[in-house]
Amino acid sequence: MLKDSLGFVVVIGLHALFSPASDAQALPEKNVQAYTCDDCSFSEAKNLVKAHSYPLLRCVAKDNSEIISIDNQACYSTPRYAAVLNEASGRLWGFQLSHSHQGMFPPVMQLQVVAYDHPQTVDAMIRNGVEYSNRLAARADSIANNLSTTFDTSQAFYDWLGDQAQGATKITAANTASANDFSCANGSSQYQAVKAATSGEFESRLQMQVNEQYANFDGTPGDFFDEVEFTGIGLGLQKLGFNVSLSWDNKQIQKNVAFNFPLPDGLAAEGNNQPSKVIFTLTPKGSHIEISLNHSLTYIGGQSWSVLTNPAKSTVELSPCVKVALTEAFGSPQTTPAGSVSGGGYKPLPTTGGGIGGGTPIGGGWDYQLCDAHFYDRNGNPLITIKVRC
Repeated sequence: MLKDSLGFVVVIGLHALFSPASDAQALPEKNVQAYTCDDCSFSEAKNLVKAHSYPLLRCVAKDNSEIISIDNQACYSTPRYAAVLNEASGRLWGFQLSHSHQGMFPPVMQLQVVAYDHPQTVDAMIRNGVEYSNRLAARADSIANNLSTTFDTSQAFYDWLGDQAQGATKITAANTASANDFSCANGSSQYQAVKAATSGEFESRLQMQVNEQYANFDGTPGDFFDEVEFTGIGLGLQKLGFNVSLSWDNKQIQKNVAFNFPLPDGLAAEGNNQPSKVIFTLTPKGSHIEISLNHSLTYIGGQSWSVLTNPAKSTVELSPCVKVALTEAFGSPQTTPAGSVSGGGYKPLPTTGGGIGGGTPIGGGWDYQLCDAHFYDRNGNPLITIKVRC
């Protein structure tokens, strides 16, 4: 079974990833592109390199003019060298890819893929690079599993931060249609989820925990390779004048830490009170692991963060506490009228028999006005827009 860049891990390709040494540039066989499969045949491996390691054509005008046409072109290509490692059997196949009829036009030039025996150095580079990648992915996966957390109570969120709930953060009765004020910090899971997504304190705490769990990782390949470079899309590996670059599939090497907020939000609008989830993606960088908010997998009250931050998408009504959290992160928003809503009201707090703060929920035919709250960065660029009660 083959897995390409949408499946497993590996595309080991060189030219686009890092600049090889000058001797490797002169000797293309010292630049190796390699791939892995779970368990493939020689024929499948050959098809894989044909699909991903096609030699690039360079065409010039035959008569040295500046105009190249079908009848006035001579095309050339430099051979490429590739390999496929079968991880199930440990078998490594080498290939040379080249074109016949050099100096002709493309339809005449035929791709030729033949078996090629790579030197032992290249064989070892590929095996060690893939082994290192697998160990790195396993460590990132372990860290993600260890740090993923479900906040079953409001206090659990602040315990994780090592902080106390900010009880002074309240929504007034006028903005909630309730008889009592409401503490966003203590009663709004959407508020807490937005704080997790936007707070430097939360991200710093997570980074510290990731660093602690990654600190004792002993999988560095530095003792085997002359040079190891994290390129942003994989590894660039060098040894004894040979160059191999190892590109990872993001869904395999990168791992996600999930923070779940399952409690219903006390101020969520009817029909929009789904649990929130904040996802941070871990990206290994050799000496450390970078973390970043995953916009596509993060949801606030059932609404994707990538949708909320897309100015082209229509806004949805969220808890007023979301506006509070965003204001704390980005400053006061610009607001514009967004019409009125009939009925619906807000759900009561869990564990209470009444409405928000123990009062009576407002619903039926009662109308209330909505506003779009637009948040911007320091340069005036739009960040996020939400719809809330005015």
